[in-house]
Amino acid sequence: MPPLAKRISLSLFTTVALWAGIAVTLVRHPPGNILSWDTFGYYLYLPANLVHHDPALLDQRWVHEVVETYHSTESFYQASELPDGRWVMKYPMGLAVLWSPFFVMGHIGAGLTGHPQDGFSAPYRWSLICAMLAYALAGLLVLRRVLREFFDDGIVAAVLAIIVLGTNYLHQALYSSGMPHVFLFTLYAGVLWHSIRWQRDHRVRDVIILAFLMGLLVLSRPSEVVVIFVPLLFGLSSLAQWKEHSRDLWRWRSHLLLMVAIMLLIGAPQLIYWKWLTGKFLYMSYNNPGEGFEFLHPYLAEVLFSFRKGWYIYTPVMAVATCGLFLMRRYIPSAWLAVIVFFVLNLYIVSSWSCWWYADSFGQRALVQSYALMALPLGAFIAWLAEQRAWLRLASVMMLLTFTGLNLFQTWQSAQGLIHTSRMTEAAYRAVFGKTSPPSDLAVLLLVDRTQTVFNAAPDLRGYDRSQFVTMNCNAVGADLRDIPSLPKQGAGLLGGAHDEIPVINIPWDRVTKHDHVWVEVSCRVRYPQAQGKSDVELVATMEHNGYHYHERSVTSEGGHLDPSGWEPLTLWYMTPEVRNGSDLLKVYYRTSDEDPAVVDRVEVAVYEPTSGREP
Repeated sequence: MPPLAKRISLSLFTTVALWAGIAVTLVRHPPGNILSWDTFGYYLYLPANLVHHDPALLDQRWVHEVVETYHSTESFYQASELPDGRWVMKYPMGLAVLWSPFFVMGHIGAGLTGHPQDGFSAPYRWSLICAMLAYALAGLLVLRRVLREFFDDGIVAAVLAIIVLGTNYLHQALYSSGMPHVFLFTLYAGVLWHSIRWQRDHRVRDVIILAFLMGLLVLSRPSEVVVIFVPLLFGLSSLAQWKEHSRDLWRWRSHLLLMVAIMLLIGAPQLIYWKWLTGKFLYMSYNNPGEGFEFLHPYLAEVLFSFRKGWYIYTPVMAVATCGLFLMRRYIPSAWLAVIVFFVLNLYIVSSWSCWWYADSFGQRALVQSYALMALPLGAFIAWLAEQRAWLRLASVMMLLTFTGLNLFQTWQSAQGLIHTSRMTEAAYRAVFGKTSPPSDLAVLLLVDRTQTVFNAAPDLRGYDRSQFVTMNCNAVGADLRDIPSLPKQGAGLLGGAHDEIPVINIPWDRVTKHDHVWVEVSCRVRYPQAQGKSDVELVATMEHNGYHYHERSVTSEGGHLDPSGWEPLTLWYMTPEVRNGSDLLKVYYRTSDEDPAVVDRVEVAVYEPTSGREP
């Protein structure tokens, strides 16, 4: 009988050990509330349909009770109210489908253990952790099978260890267990495996599984539609073979039609859901004008190299994998064009999203699922390395170990708050590099905290320079105010109709500042000609993208509580948002929603630009 070391594959042992480490860590240190924030939105389909039988969320009482009981979110951004009082989910339902068997287990467990069967108590939260662990194990095992098609067992073990320990896959598994990326990683691994099998054997079984996996990917995140290029291009080893490859695809067109039909069938529930609620089969549920695709102006440099979320900064081992793309033609010729096309298109789509840092995360979380494919060029690099001279092998191994160790340490730093999940700068990165405790000035070095909600009092403006932007005064305040027409050029006007608006500024962002934000101070004085006037004057500041407002803030006067001969001062402080592009408009105006007249005078706008400690 061969020794135990010969009978147990090194790559299999590595896979199980990596998964066991994640599992033990999660059991010992489970997330405080996995069903919160974005995960709450992805998950909401399940309790809404299976527990409360309220898919349109018409009864908002149970939603508010859940939020108050389990602190799931600070604002209910996970769904939008429609004109008829129904609500449509922001996120697609693919993850809910993946979680559904585990949800049923959690529901049964809640009943057996006496926990509330409300969809959110402890058994449901643990069921989601179990789901992540199950899918993670499946994904790593399938990826191991893929890698063994091309590399020896030692290289496979090294690649799997680097993918888990040397990238932000680990952070997603441990600290964002309910987010979609680990689950999608597993689906991508499955697509790779069955693309290999279909290209080799052309079995209907592989077509069905491929379509099922790709359908779930798109149902979970529509941008994952780029996955279709993996099976379509797999097996194309050079551009010179394109005609032959196209003829081969045409010969198997019945398989391709079956694949499309199954994918449409899997996507049908989402389309029917949107049609039922909105009257449209295709509905843009991300209806915040501040978010969207900027395909003509992708944030490629920021995604790859910024200290805020740069992929190559926080996951440097992926720079090595990118180099491996150029080695794939030698070591994995059947996969190199499929992976390169996927890499380019996926990076372009990820970089085109206006919120390119993808909110709170360690590194570029939107690229984590692509590591299943990036494992192939990483393996090609290591295979090439094994053929080089000893000194180069040693130097490269030390580099890979350093990158992996850095990722482990920075994963810990992120969990401890030393690396902020959305506000890092180069200065902050340098200040915390290698540190186990935060420097005293870390808060000053981070990007500005946009969660500030100061409206009626001046914020802390240390580190800002003030410039007067607009000053407009009235020249006829002694006249019969009720007869004064609007005088926007003089900065005063009579507002006497519902929704009457007078603009103050309407300026493209790139003419306002070169910084990433400014504070805007807007002030005026308000007067009410009629003693019993009930008009409420509202000062408004907002950003506008393609005619749609986002991040609007306002302050309203007290209305008819003043003597008609007096003036009421009014001041609004406005922190500008993350602006989508330089052509977006900064708008300031005043308005009223009532019929009684009011006069606005001495309108002033001042802009405070950061002088130091902030980077665009």
